[in-house]
Amino acid sequence: MSSDRVPVRNVRRANASDAPAIERFAPGLWPATASGDRAVFVVDGDAGPLAAMRLRHAGERLEIERLAARSTTLARRLVAFAERTARAMKIRELRLLPDATSSDGAAALGFRDGVKRVSGRWWHRMLDHLENAGVPLLRDGSASLDQTLYYRGIWAAIALLVGFGIIPLTVFSPGDVTLLHVVVPAIVCTVGTLFALWQIGLIVQAARRGSRGLVALTILVVAAFSAVAVGGLFYDRALPSLAELWEIYGGDEELGDLEVATSNDGTTLLVDGAYGVGSADLVRRALDSNPRVRRVVLAGPGGRIGPAFEINRMIRERRLATHVESGCASACTIAFLGGTDRSISPTGRLGFHQGSFPGLGANDMFESNRDMRRFLVASGVTPAFAKRAIDTPSDEIWTPTPQELLAGKVVNRINR
Repeated sequence: MSSDRVPVRNVRRANASDAPAIERFAPGLWPATASGDRAVFVVDGDAGPLAAMRLRHAGERLEIERLAARSTTLARRLVAFAERTARAMKIRELRLLPDATSSDGAAALGFRDGVKRVSGRWWHRMLDHLENAGVPLLRDGSASLDQTLYYRGIWAAIALLVGFGIIPLTVFSPGDVTLLHVVVPAIVCTVGTLFALWQIGLIVQAARRGSRGLVALTILVVAAFSAVAVGGLFYDRALPSLAELWEIYGGDEELGDLEVATSNDGTTLLVDGAYGVGSADLVRRALDSNPRVRRVVLAGPGGRIGPAFEINRMIRERRLATHVESGCASACTIAFLGGTDRSISPTGRLGFHQGSFPGLGANDMFESNRDMRRFLVASGVTPAFAKRAIDTPSDEIWTPTPQELLAGKVVNRINR
């Protein structure tokens, strides 16, 4: 059995010079005669062995002939070492001999009737590789500080990319927002953030273990700033997005104030207010109940673009005209552009800006805003006007003059 097959921190193969100390710690554990199929492994402490195990290669299995440890944690470390050794040797069974330890101890170590199956699945092999490299996934290892920084820095970055990357994927996913759209990104983002913070903590442990003085202090300061930055990222990006998704799932009470009414002659539909998740259904029911409607008069500050696009589609399919008497901004303009004949009053105003979502930055919204520009052009708006509209930051409103609206082909005419 090779002594360097699976090197693990604090677990090493004992040699003849260790025999007296092992005998004092666990009488009878050191083999009476040398054998090529037996080896003793120990976990060292400052004053001698803290745990020891005699392992034997017996054909298709590994046998733990004796196991002595000062704590269950140390015993588990030796058993885990034995499992990794078995995996490396492509052995699938680990056997604990009856006299190796107590029956209660065997159960605590995961043995049933003295047998423990050794999994050969890919993730176990991956974890073994990390153990061999000295960078266990969730605890400090024996790797140098440079190697620890390399591995754990990459892992933390990937965890943050996955954790925060799932939020825009969820925001822009098609269909209605369900509970899963809130719960899944919340779990993934939280786990990713905690994992990254844990890796930062393990880097600090590696610095304390392998460095002293100014280097260790520098690592500690950088790690502290990194942890604060990760926490700030979660607070500034994840929480606002998740809160907004929860609001949408809950029915958009703050945006659910759309008023829909029909004129006395039944030819004009008046739509006023902010668009929430149920706004499109209100407009659809009104149009279905009033087949004589030929014009939709719009007003409002905007709201969700999803319902706005649905209203746009309904207006286009029914080939209705759209009109603005007072003000129509943001998502309201999307509905307005569905009209076959688009007009505003002399005092009417349309307001444009690029799309936004709480917690998402310009890079997250890039594809969405590019699609919005294409939508504007497809609706008959000139490319120059569409560019100006989408270039307007989300926290500002561009209100073109009536002449600019006519030149940009946003409206066909200005009248009452």
